[in-house]
Amino acid sequence: MKIASVLHKAELADFPACKECPWSPKKSEDVAFGVSCPEHGVNWKEINQANSMTIVQDPADTTPQETGMLCAIHNAKNPTDKTAQQDFELWKATVSLDSFSAETGGYMKSHYWTNAIMHGATSSSGLRKSTLSMARQCCTEVLAFQIMALQPKVVIAKGKVAVGSLYDIGLIKHPWDVLRHEFRKGAYKETVANWRGLKNITVFCTYHTSARVVNQTLSKQYNEQEEIEELIEIKLKALPNKDSIDYFLKKYNDIKNNSRDKGMRYLLNHWLDIGAVLRACSWL
Repeated sequence: MKIASVLHKAELADFPACKECPWSPKKSEDVAFGVSCPEHGVNWKEINQANSMTIVQDPADTTPQETGMLCAIHNAKNPTDKTAQQDFELWKATVSLDSFSAETGGYMKSHYWTNAIMHGATSSSGLRKSTLSMARQCCTEVLAFQIMALQPKVVIAKGKVAVGSLYDIGLIKHPWDVLRHEFRKGAYKETVANWRGLKNITVFCTYHTSARVVNQTLSKQYNEQEEIEELIEIKLKALPNKDSIDYFLKKYNDIKNNSRDKGMRYLLNHWLDIGAVLRACSWL
């Protein structure tokens, strides 16, 4: 099934598992839906492959709820969307290696964004906390269909929900509560030799870039892990150009007092691993 068909069926909730989903638009009108940006990412309306894809949680209560678009560039323009802004900054620093453009190198043009849960129940619906787990389980095969259609070489799962779906479809060997212990070194990485006929997929698992995760969870972990700056320095040696990292480190330089800066530097250690692989897999 081509990716455009997968997304069309997903939007209409026409997959068999959608019948049981509590976040289906056929059961509730108060849900959001978003698709990957064909302007800045891979043009999935015409191309049925992607070099890489990012998976996050769901589109509700975020910019895509209003725009219907999953895109770091578009959504970062929303002054309240810290998730997109911080994702954008990490991509520029570690993938495009350009402090002023995420599109340098062409890596984003072959990238695809999606959610582990295709529809998102809004906070006003009252469904989010009680039915999130069931909604995620219903959407796991929809995620699998997207991966099979696009045949990405790199898959990036951000956060517990996205990682849970990859574990459920058998793309990774370990659940979140196990693999997150590897985050001290950098992003968790698995090389998948064969999954449903697809060969040699590199999977990265890392944290979400939301303000809550960065300012609370990751700033605390930065405080508890003394070797973060040493790991960053080691990984910088492999870069062809360090200007974008220098810019990033100056922007997020208050590691004594600023929780956001601590969290972003923690994520930088993960994204230096991810960026190196993304830059090496450009084949579209």
